[in-house]
Amino acid sequence: MFEFARPTTPIDKTEFPIGTSLKYECRPGYRKKLFSITCQSNSLWTGAEDMCKRKSCQTPSDPVNGMVTVISNTEFGSQIKYSCNTGFRLIGSSSAACILSDNTVAWDKGPPVCERIPCEPPPAIANGDFVSTNRENFVYGMVVTYRCHLGARGKEIFELVGAPTIFCTSKDNEVGVWSGPAPQCILPNQCTAPLVENAVMVSEYRSVFSLNEIVEFTCEPGFVMSGPSRVQCQAQNKWRPELPSCSLGESVCEWGGFKMRQEYHYGDTIILQCEDGYTLHGPPRSQCQAGGRWAPPLASCTPREYQFLGDVALFSHGISCGVIFFILAIIVSCWIFLKYKKGNNKDEKSKEVNVHLCPQEGDCVRPQAQLTSQEDSRDEISKEVS
Repeated sequence: MFEFARPTTPIDKTEFPIGTSLKYECRPGYRKKLFSITCQSNSLWTGAEDMCKRKSCQTPSDPVNGMVTVISNTEFGSQIKYSCNTGFRLIGSSSAACILSDNTVAWDKGPPVCERIPCEPPPAIANGDFVSTNRENFVYGMVVTYRCHLGARGKEIFELVGAPTIFCTSKDNEVGVWSGPAPQCILPNQCTAPLVENAVMVSEYRSVFSLNEIVEFTCEPGFVMSGPSRVQCQAQNKWRPELPSCSLGESVCEWGGFKMRQEYHYGDTIILQCEDGYTLHGPPRSQCQAGGRWAPPLASCTPREYQFLGDVALFSHGISCGVIFFILAIIVSCWIFLKYKKGNNKDEKSKEVNVHLCPQEGDCVRPQAQLTSQEDSRDEISKEVS
């Protein structure tokens, strides 16, 4: 009946007469106490909400270089949160709950440890080095200073370009990063390679450029350039005019003359799906390209009744083609048969002539000589008959 108490003796009834009293005791996690409730004349039990009080866990202490936050209280069933100071990261669990432990209550997890956020060693540079109080361990807040190498007798040969100092920091309070790029040590009257976000260098890429050299940029697909595309190396590592910028161009992609959305940028992808009763013709996925072009071209939705008519027409066309092909096959077969028969007749006549021309024994004589002989014989027979 109560989540915080249980009856002292088992109850096997569901209905009780007015005036009945039932005894309860508080469950573990609550201060031990016995109490009773009575069935009143209005058929309601007397209240028991405040009879049992939750036990409390020990007040948690702040971890070193951190703090604990009590969300509501420290009683049974409550939670607390741990966090670390800036520059430290939490090792362990960030929360704990007050739970039942044997006959008492306690926090289910111990306090975490807050350790200083480490950084990777600072980047090395050509023709220079960094100076630091510790060259092995780099932690949050540590500062390093770069210097260029000197020539003979301490003569300055190189020029330091960029911020001479960087420090270890963190963006997510977990991983340490350096505050910026390391500087460079270059010869005088030279420029380091200019960097333009979302752009590529048309001319040959190098890390260092000589005085008065010109570099040309072009924006990546989908981006529009603002400013000059060509800049020139000036003294003290300066580029003039000011470097351009490449911003995302607005590509408004249309479909059937109606805008699906106000703006589609380069690289946006859509998935097309037809409504019930329509069939999709073409690829379902398409991507917006530069200049408001879709790749692949957008698919279309065709009513299924049109598709049925198209299938019927295609089927009818197929039947017509089949009949024409059948008739042509019959014509060709007849032509081949007649030609074959004619060829056989010629072979038979040739065979008769050959048999007539050839004697039964020996080789065949020349056809022309044999024919002449036959003609002479016929002439002689004619004369005799005359």
